[in-house]
Amino acid sequence: MDSGIVFYIPGALLLVAAGLKLSAGTGLWRDSLVAPSNAILLVGSAVCVLSAPPTIRYVNDATGVANFSAPLVYAGMTALSASYLVLMIRWKGGPPETQQRAARLVLGVYALVIAGIWVLFGLAEVPVERTQDLDTYYANTPCMREMIVLYMVAHTAATVALAVMSVSWLREVRGVTRVGLILLIVGLTFDAGYQIAKYTAMAARWNGMDWDFLSTDVSPPLVMLAGVTTAAGFAVPRVGPAAVDNLRAWKRFRLLKPLWAELQTLRAPTEGIIRWWDPPVVRLARQEIAIWDGVLVCSPYLDDQVRTTAYAEAVASLAADGTSGVPPHQATVVAEAAMLAAARVQVLHDGRAEVPARAGTLESVSQPQRMVLLSRALSSSPIVARARRQAAARTAAGRD
Repeated sequence: MDSGIVFYIPGALLLVAAGLKLSAGTGLWRDSLVAPSNAILLVGSAVCVLSAPPTIRYVNDATGVANFSAPLVYAGMTALSASYLVLMIRWKGGPPETQQRAARLVLGVYALVIAGIWVLFGLAEVPVERTQDLDTYYANTPCMREMIVLYMVAHTAATVALAVMSVSWLREVRGVTRVGLILLIVGLTFDAGYQIAKYTAMAARWNGMDWDFLSTDVSPPLVMLAGVTTAAGFAVPRVGPAAVDNLRAWKRFRLLKPLWAELQTLRAPTEGIIRWWDPPVVRLARQEIAIWDGVLVCSPYLDDQVRTTAYAEAVASLAADGTSGVPPHQATVVAEAAMLAAARVQVLHDGRAEVPARAGTLESVSQPQRMVLLSRALSSSPIVARARRQAAARTAAGRD
């Protein structure tokens, strides 16, 4: 596998997630949780891309400075650690003044760390470019050694602080927040593995041993898994409820398709149009509006005789199947579906375009679950199909 793929794939995923959040609108930036959560996604994506060996070589060549990528990546990782801490502070809540004070402290400390990384790099002598083993290759180089340790200690401090806050808070929350914390703890576990591998490889170099494989082969996938999982842990409580709502809306949208298909042609083509890029909750809202409008158009043609006949057939059919204790609403829904199908045939025949003042509605349309049953009956009930054919035959006979 290409050495950059393990970095580019999570980088692309984080960038897509950031794009989706940013596309929600600038007004969301007034939310104190938005800035640090977007920073995590954007900085995390940038760090992933900058950490890939092909990018490291490109940056070094473009700047003309050997190993210029090293402080760039370390500064990015340090900024990411600060973003994690700030978001956790915002996430836990509390008095705004306390949050602001804690956030400013974190940002101030980590800004000093980033400054220290660049100063130490400027003082170090690192003429040989290293794209994968820089930490261990320069583990004994003055100033470079201190730069690496400074970054690692700052990163470890952030990880420990996050772990303590996450574990202590885990007992107090439920739902998507708990799921987010569990993902966060899993991510921090990966991160701990990354740090152990790095510290061990560097300590081996300090003691004259070569355990570089821990730094070059073991730590990269661990830190990428840590970054993606940790970002997901912070994102789930923010996007989880909306994702669940959209999933439910998509399921209902699909279940209502037969009813929608039956009625959507009864209104003007531009009304209630559903675009392919609409999220499921918007699709469902427009679909239900089209259904209600279609029922209003059909209401003058809703024939109680059709309903009575279909209801009797439905009850007889259920009895013939040996079904006992069947809720009456099942037969009622089939009867209303038959009446609606027959009314639609009449509307298409008469070409009505306006909703009359005395328009009524179907009982099943006013109840979410029964609307789904009505949709199913329209597409699958032989009683409804027969009512539709009989209505078509009557209109044909009327034309003759």
